[in-house]
Amino acid sequence: MSADLYVAVNCDGLDCFNAIHYPDARTATDVRRRSRHDGWHRRPGGRDLCPDCWKEGKR
Repeated sequence: MSADLYVAVNCDGLDCFNAIHYPDARTATDVRRRSRHDGWHRRPGGRDLCPDCWKEGKR
């Protein structure tokens, strides 16, 4: 059995447990840069929002 460590960014939406990661990403900044193409948003103050929370207006 083996385990891998990876960098993930969690959604800061209320009661949301979504997260995004890329196996080859080395930093959270790299994950955030790449996740923009998947619909993730970064708000002022450091909040990360998944596409579902963004569409529901939890901005």
